[in-house]
This record gives sequence, C-alpha cells and structure tokens, in this order.
Amino acid sequence: MTFEQIRGIVIGRMNAWAGIPSSAVDYPNSPQPFDPSGKTIWARLADVPGLSSAPEVGIGPCVRRTGVIVIQIFVPTYEGTLAITKAADALVEHFEYYSDSSGPFDCFSASAQVVGDDGLGWYQVNVRIPYRAY
Repeated sequence: MTFEQIRGIVIGRMNAWAGIPSSAVDYPNSPQPFDPSGKTIWARLADVPGLSSAPEVGIGPCVRRTGVIVIQIFVPTYEGTLAITKAADALVEHFEYYSDSSGPFDCFSASAQVVGDDGLGWYQVNVRIPYRAY
C-alpha cells in the first residue's frame, strides 16, 4: 500500500466521523487556511508514518507500513472538558480496530493524551491510533 493510499483511507475515515462538522477539522496542508476562531470545538488531523518492513519476500517483497494517526481536539480554555471528552470517546470508537479491506489497513488500540491549555486559548486532547498497512 502506498503512502497516498494510506492518506486517502485516513482522511476518508475522518470525513465519515460525525462527531464534529467536517468544516471544523484542519486537514494536513489544506489549500485553505484554517481559522478556528468562533468554534466551540475543532480538530487537527495528522498521519505520522512509522517504520516500514518486508516480513515476507517470496516471489516479491510484501511491504508492511506502520504509523500513527494523531487527532488533536481543541475546545476553548476554561469552558469545561465534557465536549472534548465526548469527542475523544467518539473518535476512539470510530477509529479503534477499524479495518479497510482495500489494502488491507488495520487500526489498533487508541490512546488519549491530555495536553491541557496550549497557551493560545485552547484546551487540547490528542487521540493517537496506531495502524498497519500492507
């Protein structure tokens, strides 16, 4: 599976998530600058490729790619954490153990990390989902 195919699956899966409006998601290298002002919740998506390996050689190498999907969720600072916690739970439910048969592409156990106040008026939680693609 190519990096472009992985990117398409990750963005497609994020677009399918109804937890927040798609217009409130900052996608990597978007052609339009993202402005979070006035939003009560928003997210930033990143796909961080990891190590690749060739566990099978046979007739030709079978390349296995790994990586981590990182979704940063933001709500205004000092307005509570209920919305961001619900969004993180919904993201985990949406991505955890998801499999896409076009590759195959498999997601694994998700983790959440509370970052807290980012210093720019936003409270942040990161959801990280490791994946493997063939």
